[in-house]
Amino acid sequence: MEVPALLDQLFPEGHAVAIDDWLINGEATLAGSPVAVLGTTNHVNIGIREAVTLSGKLLDIVEQHPGRPIVMLVDNNGQRMALDEELLALPEYIAHLLRAQQYARLHGNKLLAIVYGNSIAGGFIAYGMCADRIVSTPGAETSVMKLEAIARVTKMPLEKLQTLAQKVSVFAPGCENFFRMGGLHEIWTDDFPARLQRLLESDDAQDVRAELGRERGGRQAARAVIDDVLRA
Repeated sequence: MEVPALLDQLFPEGHAVAIDDWLINGEATLAGSPVAVLGTTNHVNIGIREAVTLSGKLLDIVEQHPGRPIVMLVDNNGQRMALDEELLALPEYIAHLLRAQQYARLHGNKLLAIVYGNSIAGGFIAYGMCADRIVSTPGAETSVMKLEAIARVTKMPLEKLQTLAQKVSVFAPGCENFFRMGGLHEIWTDDFPARLQRLLESDDAQDVRAELGRERGGRQAARAVIDDVLRA
């Protein structure tokens, strides 16, 4: 889904959101109240520059608009795979971006991620997966790791992984599989403003993704393992 069309559907009351290369930034009105809008576009890879920019924007929102909900628009092709990024400690910058999201949450700024494009691997971990609630819209695509990459890492034949992906959601790309695992709280197809308002008004203090994965049959053991660790 193209960003202008998505914004019009999400915020029929109006929005003032700028798109500058890969960055989406601005504010909108929902049910008569302002919300912050921050996101990525053009299938950007999340590298050091992107992590620092997004972190700064998040901290600005918290400072200037404490308590204002933040709608995070997600579209990325994963973390940037480059030697210079790794030598400059890209994981530390991703951790900084995650800390900025947690800082916003602790200061009362709800985080709701809307996956409207791609959301892959480290890019999704860096921006989107840490939100209080995560949803997808038509045309979105999620993937923890492409099957071809899993094959290279695990040395398992691609054909075997493709067969497993038909039965085990963890191996399979796509929003439906991520929904079954509990990684997506909802899949939206219509009525975006009402759905967004309802989520922003809901109690999201608890991370329920492990429970959702068990209920939906995509991740049966996660909740039990978490409980065992907490009891240890």
